[in-house]
Amino acid sequence: MRIVNVLGGLGNQMFQYALYVSLKQKFPKERVLVDLHCFNGYHKHRGIEIDKVFNISFEQATLRETAHLAYPYPNFQAWRIGSRLLPIRRTMLKEKPNFTYEPTATTRTIDTYYDGYWQHEEYFMDIRPEILKTFTFPSFIDNRNRHIADIASTSNSCSIHIRRGDYLTDPLRKGTTGDDFALKAINEMQQRQHPNRWFVFSDDINWCRLHLSRLLGNNNTHYIDWNTGNNSIHDMHLMSLCRHNIIANSSFSWWGAWLSQNDNKCVIAPAVWMNMKDVASPVPHHWIKL
Repeated sequence: MRIVNVLGGLGNQMFQYALYVSLKQKFPKERVLVDLHCFNGYHKHRGIEIDKVFNISFEQATLRETAHLAYPYPNFQAWRIGSRLLPIRRTMLKEKPNFTYEPTATTRTIDTYYDGYWQHEEYFMDIRPEILKTFTFPSFIDNRNRHIADIASTSNSCSIHIRRGDYLTDPLRKGTTGDDFALKAINEMQQRQHPNRWFVFSDDINWCRLHLSRLLGNNNTHYIDWNTGNNSIHDMHLMSLCRHNIIANSSFSWWGAWLSQNDNKCVIAPAVWMNMKDVASPVPHHWIKL
């Protein structure tokens, strides 16, 4: 039996579920479950949403089943405290504090409880077609997104994701991408790919209009500001339809770029993913870091 702990926003849930899919492929005779108990009392983001967004299913682990492999935390607060204080059991694989790739994750031969975010494509790159099928986006039902999707998929387009909001004060993110990152990335992309359409996604779209318009102009730039709340997934979908991508240090736009099926895409990402010493970046080696 293998159990994957799922926690975090949609992008992190996708990483954890991708590991879950990979484990099911590699160990077809074993039960592979997900543990959702940490969402009890978890007030960040929108709770567990991966099943609703992508219409996927999974078998949930009970606390009794979890107790066979790990500590049966009934809620987020218990996990938050216990995961820091209690020793790691032999049947637990806990991601390292600096998030380095763990090659044994998909090769362990014993029952295992997986506790981490697993933000490396190496965990599931060998089953990329299956992951692309798993994360099939819901269809656009409004004319505005359909129109943008048509332009993005038929032009030499580039998405730009600017994450501000909580990143301006979060100690792990503050200062990782200064105001000049987007400008440098746009210049780099212009030199490499010469996009003729730009699509800007952000939680601070007014800042983007003010700071990016002098480089991008207005005629060929689209500021996407209408996909909010449960419709935010449409932003990731639109990102994936662009030929090229400039991403933030965010799992949301990481997936927008990774799910793009343009074989010749150029992806530019921040060189610093978070403010931690020796932290491992989830950016694939063939993407560009600035």
